[in-house]
Order: sequence, then C-alpha cells, then structure tokens
Amino acid sequence: MSKIKILVVEDESIVAKDIQNTLIRLGYDVPATASNAASAFQKLDDIMPDLVFLDIKLKGDIDGIEIAEKIKNSYEIPVIFLTSFVDKTTLDRAKVTEPYGYIVKPFNESDLQTTVEMALYKFEKDKETKYNKERYENALVNLDEAIVILDINYGVTFLNPKAENLAGYGNETAAGKDLFSILKIENELHESLTKEQISEKIKTDKICELKGASVTFSRDQSVHKSDLTISPVRDEKDTLIGYALVIRKQGAAASSGSNPGSPEQMESLVIQNSFFVKKGSMLVKVFLENINWIQAMDNYVIIATNTDQFVVHSTMKDIEMKLPGEKFLRVHRSYIIPIEKINVLDENTVLIGDKTIPVGKSYKDTFMNRLNFL
Repeated sequence: MSKIKILVVEDESIVAKDIQNTLIRLGYDVPATASNAASAFQKLDDIMPDLVFLDIKLKGDIDGIEIAEKIKNSYEIPVIFLTSFVDKTTLDRAKVTEPYGYIVKPFNESDLQTTVEMALYKFEKDKETKYNKERYENALVNLDEAIVILDINYGVTFLNPKAENLAGYGNETAAGKDLFSILKIENELHESLTKEQISEKIKTDKICELKGASVTFSRDQSVHKSDLTISPVRDEKDTLIGYALVIRKQGAAASSGSNPGSPEQMESLVIQNSFFVKKGSMLVKVFLENINWIQAMDNYVIIATNTDQFVVHSTMKDIEMKLPGEKFLRVHRSYIIPIEKINVLDENTVLIGDKTIPVGKSYKDTFMNRLNFL
C-alpha cells in the first residue's frame, strides 16, 4: 500500500522543515515543500498530493486562503490550515474554503497525526456522500414521474427533469426554495395541503398519499390533476434527512396494470438468474449475481450494481417475494442484500464494498441465523 503523500506550503523554512520531518517520521510521504503560491501550484501538479498543509497567512500577493480557494475549485485535495493567531475576518475568509482541519503553531506530533488522519477520513466520507448523491440523482433522471427531493424543512434539494419541466425551474434556480413557493397542492375538495398536515400524516401512516389532487405550479399557474406520494427519506442510520414527493398523472399507475406485458409490468419480472428493469425507454437485463444491494425509496426500489443504479416502480415486499430466498435476505425495512456479497459485519451493520448497510432489530435474528460462523 502506497504512503499518503503530503505537500507542505509554509514560508518559514524552519517550520516547513519541522513539519516535513515530523510527517515523514509518522510514516507519511512528504516529497516537497513550497514557500509561495507559484511554487505551491507547480508542486501540486508535479506530485499530486493526497493532502496539503497550508499556512493561512502565507506571505506574498496570494495568501494561503486564496490558494485554498483555487485548490478547492481545481483539485480534489483536502487542505489543513497552519495557523498562529488570526483575526476574525481572516478566520471567516478561511472557513468559506471548507478546510479539513487546523493546526495551531507551535504544534506537537500527536496533534499533527490526529489532524491528518481525521482530515483524510472526513475527505473520503465526503467523496462517498457526493458519489452516492450523484448516483441517486442519476437514478431518478429517467423516471416518467416528477420527483422532488426536499430537506426536512421542505426546501427543494433536487428536481428530476420531469419536475423541472412542470415547475419551470432548473435545479440551480429551485435549490433552497420552499416547496410551497413553487407549487400549491389541493385535494378534491379544493382544500390546500400544508406542511403540518403532511408531517402529521407521515407520522401516523409513514407515508402521505393524495389521489386526484390539483397541483398548481406558481411559475405559469398551470394546474395538473395528479396522484401524489410524499414519503420520508432516511440515511443509513435511519435518521430523517428529508422527503421525496412523487407527482404522477392521475390514474397513470393504475392504467399500466391493464396492459399485461407492458414495460411497467416487466420491470420487476424475475426470469431464472436475472430480471428486466426499465431504464428510459429500454428494458435492461440485470443478473442477480451483479446486485450489491436493494434499497427502498418511497414507493420505488433502487437496485445497485457495481456499474449502475436502476429504479423500479415496486415495493420491497414485492421484490423480496420475487428474489430467491437462498441468495437474498432482507436485513432492514429499507434494504435487501445478497448474502454472499457481505465483506464485514458487526451487530448492527454489514459492509458490502464501501457501502455500510444497517441491520434492523426485527431482522437481526433471522440474519444471524443465516450466516456460517467458525
């Protein structure tokens, strides 16, 4: 395994050498130091470090904060600031660059190692979160229904293309807007649906469904008769992180059932060692051996493989019934996993690849009984 490569950018040569020697002694690779912006960017391109130590008050026309901004915008490398005393204005400027740590001069060896390891760990977790978010959003792009992802305060965080078309907003414009500033929802009695009513409904029924609703989009005042589903979105620790709003043309889901053999009917059809899933206008064959995990999202199911994610309009119960029980096991209300793909496990989680999956209390005994122990 190659050593972690670190670049030190510090204009006090004695301090720079001290940091370099200490990091090398701790087992890191520190092939170079830099004393100004020009040499820093040259060495960034030359050695492509895994992490940068950067003096926050670097002398010269470009200080450490400006260098950190450029690293953030042009390189995918975490930065740790080296600081002594800094005023509030400088500190506020530094925070905007989102550094992965601060080392206060004078420092000791223990502080240095702890800060490096925490920065690298947090950076990897942030990359994983970003990657999963991109895969999650890409999985929603090809759906026919309008999907609006919300934060816990009902602020918009994502619109799929169908939702963008209906709302008249792109993702960048809509981001952060209150859901009810871009649309109004009324039931068949023309009564408006409020945040409080949605939250209360989800608390009792776990989901909020409204058939035959009128959805009025504020941008063009267009009214769409729709069937709505609003459900909670939770992370791997089962913490509420937002909501998913699905808007589909009224009766669309029911009409698909009247056409046997349609793509909608075939989405979750299991045939021997594979099944077909709908992606855009095509049906793609997914082999069971390629599945890493299956995750519930609203009244959809996400099927994750090494190379892609597929969204199936189905329930976990329906998917579970169609999968071979000797190969797949439900370990959480939101997860089904292939038993042979488990790498590591503890009492409450399993690891498949780099994905951490929770094991629910009500599923734990069945799960543990299926495993072989020495």
